[in-house]
This record gives sequence, C-alpha cells and structure tokens, in this order.
Amino acid sequence: MTDDLVMLTLRAGRSLLVSASLVAAGALALSAAPATSGAALSGASTSSATAHGLLGSATPRPASLGTASYSFASVVDSKPVRWNPCAPIRWTANTARGPAGGLDVLKASVARIAATTGTTWQYVGPTTKVPTAAYLPRSSTATYPPVLLGWTDGAASDLLRAQPRSVLGIARTAWFGVVKPDGRKVVATRAAVIALDRTDALPLRGGTSWTSVVLHELGHVMGLAHPADTKQLMASVLPRTLTDLQSGDRAGLTRLGRTAGCIVL
Repeated sequence: MTDDLVMLTLRAGRSLLVSASLVAAGALALSAAPATSGAALSGASTSSATAHGLLGSATPRPASLGTASYSFASVVDSKPVRWNPCAPIRWTANTARGPAGGLDVLKASVARIAATTGTTWQYVGPTTKVPTAAYLPRSSTATYPPVLLGWTDGAASDLLRAQPRSVLGIARTAWFGVVKPDGRKVVATRAAVIALDRTDALPLRGGTSWTSVVLHELGHVMGLAHPADTKQLMASVLPRTLTDLQSGDRAGLTRLGRTAGCIVL
C-alpha cells in the first residue's frame, strides 16, 4: 500500500487539506489465472491557497518512467499501471452530503480528465453508497463497480476515519493483472473510490476549490503520483493559484491514456 499525504493551508493559516493516493494492498498481487474483463474493448475518444507542511511523500519511481513534472503511482514491468483506455470507465456519485452544485463539479472534472487522457467516462447515475475501502474488490472478478466519488466524513467512512483534521480527500485504487506464458505481467486498474471530507468548506471553483481537489484526486485515480515539480496540480504542495491541470500533469495523463494503447488481459 502506498500512502501519499500532503497538508495544505488556507490564508487564515488553518490546516485544511490533505490529499492522498492509496493503492489497495489486497489488489496488488498478480494472479497466474487470467482475469476476466467486464467489458469488451471498444474505440474511445476520449486536485488553493499556498501549501505548507509535508505529511508524507510519494514512493520514488524510476526516473526513466517519468520526469520532474509527473510521476506514476505504480509501475509493473517498467510500465505505469493504468486503466484500459479502450473500455469505458463507468462512474457514480454520492453528493447527498456534499455542497450544492457538487455534482456539476464532479461532472466537469471527470470531463476534463477524460479529454486529457482520451478515455471515455460513463456516468451511471447517483448512488447512496458511501466511499469506503470496502467498496473496492479484493480480487479479480467478472465485473467491477463504477468509480465512486462522494462527500462523506470520518464517522461514515474508514478512509477518512482517524485522519488528521486537515485531511480533505483520499483516493484509493485497485488494479489486477495476469502473468502471461512468456513471463510478461499485464495489469490494469479496475476500480477506484474518492472520499471527499464534507466537513471542510471550499468554494466550488477557483484556487483551493472542490474543482482543483477533485482534479488532483482523479489524477491519482488515473495513475499519477506526486511529482517533484511544485508548479503542477499533482504536486504534493499545490500552488495557491492553480485551478486546472498544468503541462506536466497533462503530459503524465497522456502517457496513461489512449495514446499508450489498449490493455488486453
């Protein structure tokens, strides 16, 4: 399990935001038996005030697999772990405890990531499910749940429970794969969940907003870690003025998207 945490502060100086990317520990083992894809392959077109204080850091990645401006969260056989960009990524949302207009923010952020990666995201409607670790599958299955984005709190979700008061959101992903007869390991991200802390008040858009936070967490969902470059939206310490993906963010997401080719398990 990797756990990347960074603290952000508002103008008033109160610690507000910690962004995290976690990979489910039970999902990392490769299976010698083929994993079943839940969807046929198809063509697709396709997270601020000044931050201070580092609570944790991303796991170092081989330099050849990234640059100072972007980094990958998980690497297998010298390739970044990513979604199959040739199959739709289904997603759902629980906004019952979120801000008014929260669903619009989620939809716009998903659309931004989809356009950048060349992937297709399908909104399957709202859900009452709470973003928790139990939402993610622990083994390869025939079908996988849609990516879940939602506002909750530590009383309802173990993802936020016992976290510092400064934690705003946590993204967790699960990936599975197979070992081919020739020894090659082929893996793909198959599920993800984002828990946004409803107890923290942020504007919907602009710097240090729900939009910038959701974009950052979706970057983790796609497979990005925190880069060394502090001027990127995916940086562990986010510049106050950033409201959108930066050049390094976009470059990393491109390498995780459609142009990297389909994944066949």
